[in-house]
Amino acid sequence: MQLDVADSDLGDRLGAGGQAVIHDLPGLRLPDVPGPLVYKKYRDDRAPRTHDMLRLVQLREGLTGADRARLDAIATWPVRLVCDGPDLRGVVLPRIPDSYFQPVTLPGTGASKKLVREVQHLFVDPAIGRRTGMPEVTREQRLTICRDFAAALDFLHGPAMDVVFGDINAKNELFRLGPDPTVMLVDCDAVRPRGAVTGGLQLNAPDWEPLGRTTLNRATDLYKLGLFVLRCVLPPGSQTSTRRDPVPGLLDDAGTALLTRALSPDPHDRPAAGEWRRYLSLALGPPAFVFDPPGWADLPVPMPRLGPPPVVELVLPDLSPVLSLDVPALDFEPPPLTGVTAPATPPATYHPLPTPPITLPGLDPGDPEPVDLTDLFLPRKGTP
Repeated sequence: MQLDVADSDLGDRLGAGGQAVIHDLPGLRLPDVPGPLVYKKYRDDRAPRTHDMLRLVQLREGLTGADRARLDAIATWPVRLVCDGPDLRGVVLPRIPDSYFQPVTLPGTGASKKLVREVQHLFVDPAIGRRTGMPEVTREQRLTICRDFAAALDFLHGPAMDVVFGDINAKNELFRLGPDPTVMLVDCDAVRPRGAVTGGLQLNAPDWEPLGRTTLNRATDLYKLGLFVLRCVLPPGSQTSTRRDPVPGLLDDAGTALLTRALSPDPHDRPAAGEWRRYLSLALGPPAFVFDPPGWADLPVPMPRLGPPPVVELVLPDLSPVLSLDVPALDFEPPPLTGVTAPATPPATYHPLPTPPITLPGLDPGDPEPVDLTDLFLPRKGTP
């Protein structure tokens, strides 16, 4: 769970913030972590407690193989600690994949640079984005990003992880475009297990504070998920990044109801991340492609493209060797039947049955005159 990282192991400096500096680790590979790694080296007196980070590393190591793969697909999760005795110096993380970077032209200088696509880019006026080279994002892509973020948060809130992400903001979620737009969560060393007592408070970014003064918990995650959906789907502009109230007509009636509940001051009324995932899945495609059995968590990201099952070629066994076998002829003759005489069959004789003549009462059979049936069927005059 711990590694020794020397200065000679460090590659390029990839980024820096108020808490830490990120360095590439070009020569390091770990058997349980796919892809390249980076080192997040904390500044003096800014490192979290060793125990808190150790708990996150152990949480990942305790997952099943499938759940660990899902976590690695959606988050730059701490995988190893770097310590100096009992003191935490930094953590080793998966490197952000190239698909989450965008080549841009820096204004004023004209220089080219790769920037990570932070969610805040979805809130910027498209005219500004075009000047730097940021692509325009369609409404369908925005809904897909919201769906995949909801799916990722649903996984973190689920039984496999049971954590509070906490600091959801415009920089801690990245997005990618292409055939399968999706999201990745960063700064996951601030995540805390639900109900755990930690050495420091989880923080809120400006304009992402939850309603009221409260410790960050699952309900505050769900409030910030509502802000995420609202701000991603709103037409980008100067006020997009600060909006907090539901906008009529932004979504259909079901979506507006979810958004109203998510941004409600009542924390118990906020829809779970799984409700958002199901709603957005239905909004993006036909219901026939949504599979949500009870107790089964969806693939958070990337969401699969479902289609008809593959055609499987049925291979039958080759029966030609059996069919070509030569069956040997019988090497004997049946014995002749002797002393048995079949009884003679007499010829069939036809004997017609006698047919009695039909004689109507009161009539002479030899009378050649036509028969008048009136007297037979009609009563005579004077009779009742």
